[in-house]
Amino acid sequence: MFEPRQNRKPTGPIAAETVLSNQIKLEGRLHSSSNIRFDGEMLGDLTTEGDLSIGEHGRVKGNVTGRNVVVGGTIQGNVSTTGRLEILATGKLYGDIVVGSLIIDEGGILRGKSAVHADESTVSVPTPSFVAEPAAA
Repeated sequence: MFEPRQNRKPTGPIAAETVLSNQIKLEGRLHSSSNIRFDGEMLGDLTTEGDLSIGEHGRVKGNVTGRNVVVGGTIQGNVSTTGRLEILATGKLYGDIVVGSLIIDEGGILRGKSAVHADESTVSVPTPSFVAEPAAA
């Protein structure tokens, strides 16, 4: 019934300059200018000027901002990108998004409002405060 898109660029792991393993638990705010791979647990906002990859075991409860974001784990909070948001088959995102483009693999979950902008100059960052609530299964 559905044919795979021929013009889709192959996606792979983001070349991370900073890797935070599944042994890491952070509370507070994390700001970086480099590409990040995050596999730990975070309670607070995570912002990078580079690309961000949330690994399959990564958990973030807070707002996330990055140039391109790949979600293989779970984010409970709003996401803003100037580029692409990709939710992998193992990824779960519970929050509102403002992105340049959006890809959701089969099995990936997005629960929230979405705004997709083709022109990066029109992207605005969502500012509502985040309140952590347990996600329904």
